[in-house]
Amino acid sequence: MAKEQFFLAASKGILDLIDAAGDKAGLSRGQAFDDFLTLVRCCLAGQTMEEEYLATVHKGYDKGPKGKRGIDFIVQAFAELVNAMEESGQDILGDIFTGGITYGERGQFFTPDGVAQLMADLTVFDTDDKERRTVNDPACGSGRFLLAVAKKHRNCEFIGQDVDHRCTQMTAINLGLNGLYGWAVWQNTLTMEVFRVYKIGLNLTGGVIREVKPENSPFNYATANSQKAELANKQESVSSETNVEPSRDPAKEKGKQAVSQSDPNDAALGPSQLDLF
Repeated sequence: MAKEQFFLAASKGILDLIDAAGDKAGLSRGQAFDDFLTLVRCCLAGQTMEEEYLATVHKGYDKGPKGKRGIDFIVQAFAELVNAMEESGQDILGDIFTGGITYGERGQFFTPDGVAQLMADLTVFDTDDKERRTVNDPACGSGRFLLAVAKKHRNCEFIGQDVDHRCTQMTAINLGLNGLYGWAVWQNTLTMEVFRVYKIGLNLTGGVIREVKPENSPFNYATANSQKAELANKQESVSSETNVEPSRDPAKEKGKQAVSQSDPNDAALGPSQLDLF
């Protein structure tokens, strides 16, 4: 097993609790972490994801006496996560993910918080924060760059897209717990395939994460492309109708022919009134 390496003090303790939950359910660390993300996301959804929540709990996290069940350790890990995020203001989930889950698998070493903050400071717009702008990261990981921008510009629509569902969930949780507004999208941004879409922001159910069907979201590119094609066809049709060659006036045509057949020396006399037609 690869060696763990964490940059934030709280990461190890939270992962130990997730390990304990996995042991109770008879599941691997990787599966337990994935389930932890699912359960936290469902908890932040204002009771709109209860079916998925219960299905995950029934994987084995409900076995044992109360207080020593896997779900009890999950609850403790969630509480530790919230406290650590409030104290440090940093990306705890991303640190756990790269330091104790993937160990850099498929190049999944996220940019350090300090470097992400420096890049955000160097590249992001200067604004009085009154106008809402959009900040998009098409390979967002745990949403670290979005969080870096939010430290100075909270009044933005933050959009994070990633091909790994675990990353999408981490981004949704990070944005939701930091009180930000935007979208977390499980998507391949090269092929434009969209699998699941989460809208982030306080909603009427009291949650901060709400799942939206891809076809009903701004990321339904198939519908968007068809609408663009339809609009282009309409514009082309209107353009062809307005560009019909006008009918010619025989008198004006006769005058033009007369000018074209006139003596070349007449050019020295200056333009004729016929030249205006």
